[in-house]
Amino acid sequence: MQIQRRHTMSEKVIKLGVVGLGRGTAIARELFTIPGTRLVAACDHNPEILEKGYKELSELSGYDIIKLSDYDELLKCDIDAVIVATEAVYHVPVVKKAMEAGKHVLSEIPSVNSVEEARILKECCNAHPELIYMAAENCCFWAFIETWKKMHEQGLFGDISYAEAEYLHALDPEEFAPDNYPPGHWRTINPAVKYLTHELGPLLYIMNDKCVSVSGMEADTVYNPYFPDIKSTGVALIKTEKGAVIRILVSFGAYTSYDHNFRICGTKGAIETGRLEVVDDAYSYANLQSIPGTFSKKIEIPVNSAYAGESKEGHGGADHKMVAEFVRCLKTGEKPVLDVDFAINMSLPGVLAHESAVNGGTAIEIPRF
Repeated sequence: MQIQRRHTMSEKVIKLGVVGLGRGTAIARELFTIPGTRLVAACDHNPEILEKGYKELSELSGYDIIKLSDYDELLKCDIDAVIVATEAVYHVPVVKKAMEAGKHVLSEIPSVNSVEEARILKECCNAHPELIYMAAENCCFWAFIETWKKMHEQGLFGDISYAEAEYLHALDPEEFAPDNYPPGHWRTINPAVKYLTHELGPLLYIMNDKCVSVSGMEADTVYNPYFPDIKSTGVALIKTEKGAVIRILVSFGAYTSYDHNFRICGTKGAIETGRLEVVDDAYSYANLQSIPGTFSKKIEIPVNSAYAGESKEGHGGADHKMVAEFVRCLKTGEKPVLDVDFAINMSLPGVLAHESAVNGGTAIEIPRF
């Protein structure tokens, strides 16, 4: 990813803590294969999750990690940065507290849950320019996303007029049980469309574009009987600064276990992921003006989520690339592409798409901060 210069920590071992040991355990474990880092402390307010995550991380690390249930105590530890992976609705206040304590932050998505939170996050980052904030949108680090970006930068798609992506992630209805979704589980709080960053983030990264307005619609069908009031399927229709249209579908209420589908259409080319395989295994297929004979017949682009010769562990290898990029930025002082402005612009469309859906689909302008 292309980045901008900031400050440097290149000569020291970077010490990190993690808060939220559900998703946070999977992120923090990537540190053990990244030179020049040390996981110092792990924190969660839930005793069972704390014990499980602490045990896994301690066994992997081979050294003593501080185990904490109090976030304030984590911030008192001798650490440089915090991985924030708490319940989705608490990201901003937890990030704010970390930065006010002088810690760099890698924060899980959605980066914000409201327009007011976007303002708070932006003001916090502005108040601490010496610190690095990076959004933990791992899907931006898939190999095929990087390939598509390079193809676009080479002009192979021309001007992009339309892009779409779909995030499908459900349980088999026959397996539904109350303990699948304990209190605080991310799917019990927010409507599905608020989690569109997995699709919108990569598209904005490829297109080097920003969202300016959004309208949304949500299905009334009930897929999860334990949470009938949570909208499990939603669509966001977005207009971008460069004049393109983006459609994002997020559904936790379709009979599909797990998949991500992407497509880009431009004046000189189009590309999409294959639908017969899940995203970790799917190749890309393109029509390119630069290659004669492909106007009516797609060619295969043999790249999927993982880079050649690398593991598909951790969301197709994306988790490792994401954490390594955060560490690299800390060491070089370079500003992440997934900085606060990117984080807000890829998160607010989901927030406002839900608001639009509640109000009949009226388009809403995306505020700038």
